[in-house]
Amino acid sequence: MLRITADIFSGRPDPVSDVVDENEVRALLREVDSNRSLFLGDAPADGGLGVRGFWIEPISDEVGSDFGTESRLYLPVGTQSRGSRAAEIGERLITLMERGEPAASDEAARPLDASLRTLLIPQLTASTRLTVPDRAAQAEPEAKAEQESEEAAAAVTCTIELGAFNPGFWNNDSTVRLNNNCYNYASNWRTNTFAQPGRGCGSMYKSITSAEMTRASLCDGMHHRFDCFPDAEKPRYLVALVIAPGPGFVDFHWYRKHQEGFWGHKPGGTAARNIDNSGNVIYNPETANRGPYTVFVGYFYGCNSQRQRIR
Repeated sequence: MLRITADIFSGRPDPVSDVVDENEVRALLREVDSNRSLFLGDAPADGGLGVRGFWIEPISDEVGSDFGTESRLYLPVGTQSRGSRAAEIGERLITLMERGEPAASDEAARPLDASLRTLLIPQLTASTRLTVPDRAAQAEPEAKAEQESEEAAAAVTCTIELGAFNPGFWNNDSTVRLNNNCYNYASNWRTNTFAQPGRGCGSMYKSITSAEMTRASLCDGMHHRFDCFPDAEKPRYLVALVIAPGPGFVDFHWYRKHQEGFWGHKPGGTAARNIDNSGNVIYNPETANRGPYTVFVGYFYGCNSQRQRIR
């Protein structure tokens, strides 16, 4: 009857639920109709990393006829909300998602469960985007080991390519924007599959930790920084991987360096951009405001073979 998507992740697919109870659907649509000013036809381009909003869309003719002219609607929340009632409606959508039937079939997706609900509810009225307290305490041992190995290899010089920043390539077509994520952007390869590290090589990550995400990315063909690729693997991009640690909100995110000197990224199905959660141009992904993505895993190189392998 009605599909609800929580727009919260960057790398992994967002939670999606189908609400099939007709009474609940009709009640929600009446509330939406009374508060249309809170909804948009598309997600804001500057949604950033962390909790952004909710998509609602009909999946049956009888609901579609009452939905209006739009094929779907977007409710911004938190810093992007368009009114005080957005948080109340957002909480109702979370409740309906918990009661609904899982719609996502992707193996990387997760349902909207109690642990995620506990984290999301306070963020519906947050004045700043989702953050996890005490960044130092959240750092994983694998990330620290990665940093030490990179420092030890700093004397090595590798030739890389730095492409021009071209956000329109990712943003101008809604199908491209919605179906390509941060891993697609880092690899500079549109697959329209919301690419996942390791899926292309047949060994996708089993959990979102520094060790597993690194293993899966190397399996696709990436290299650690300072482990050089030959010229035959051009273009060789410098990219960076970060993680939002648990409990509850667990996700990954990638950045890619551009010839202008800054770093670009694409949070999930939102627009590609070169700014962080504070609106500042990203010249250093380690110190940028990354919202909940507090674990800096490290730098990697992509290559032509790797980007053609991702799925």
